[in-house]
Amino acid sequence: MISRPEVIMHRDDNGNLLEPIENLYVDIPNENLGDVLQAIANRKGEVANMVHHATRVSVEAIVPTRGLIGFETDLVNLTRGEGIMSHLFREYAPFKGEIEGRNRGVMVSMEAGTSTAYALNSIQERGRLFIGPQEEIYAGMIVGENARPDDLPVNPCKAKKLTNMRSQGDGKGVQLEAPLRLTLERAIEYIDVDEYVEATPKSLRLRKRILDANARKRATVVS
Repeated sequence: MISRPEVIMHRDDNGNLLEPIENLYVDIPNENLGDVLQAIANRKGEVANMVHHATRVSVEAIVPTRGLIGFETDLVNLTRGEGIMSHLFREYAPFKGEIEGRNRGVMVSMEAGTSTAYALNSIQERGRLFIGPQEEIYAGMIVGENARPDDLPVNPCKAKKLTNMRSQGDGKGVQLEAPLRLTLERAIEYIDVDEYVEATPKSLRLRKRILDANARKRATVVS
């Protein structure tokens, strides 16, 4: 089980909270400059230097170590794989404030069993799937990303009920989008504070720390 990475903070002699800060260096195409600068600002980063070349621009920024968690994946997406980055520890400095986390919720299985194409076909309308049909599922396992900010309980193991009546849609194949398969690094970046990455020799799964839905609700109320 792997939890979301956390940085080590400490307090100075006056009791002020300090956090690690890093120098971030990125080299990107000119057309992606605005999006990358916005991503850096969202992570409490401050641009220290910028050098324009023929078709690319080099940016140096001072960013909290917390803000670099997941940034590499964002850089790849924003620049279509053309961005290059490196970073180096700079110093401990006063806490920069809260950084906004993942802005989408996840779809969490309510049941244990084997996923079915019938169930996934309706679930994929609510977001992006992390699993395909005929996979072993357990309650509390994250099976996809919700298009909305809240977590959504779903049943990926629901089977189609058989009847003697034929409906208008009978005989039409289920069209499932290819599931999003996260690498270990991307999965660790993706999870929230109440989630784990479950890594085994044969599979990589995401799950809630508290598997039972009722227990999760009680824990949320208490916190």
